[in-house]
Amino acid sequence: MVEENIRKILDVTHISSRGSSYRITLPKKVAAQLSLSSEDDIIVFFQDGPGKIYLEKLKR
Repeated sequence: MVEENIRKILDVTHISSRGSSYRITLPKKVAAQLSLSSEDDIIVFFQDGPGKIYLEKLKR
């Protein structure tokens, strides 16, 4: 049996450039799913193969 990879789009966002960095606005729907607060939460980016990047809230 072949297992299908089903993904769900939660929201989309735009990227802007500022100097040598990029800025990404995190949509509120995504922040809510990750249980992020506006104070002192940290997001970690993981790479899982070429072109696949995931983000998670850093667990303390």
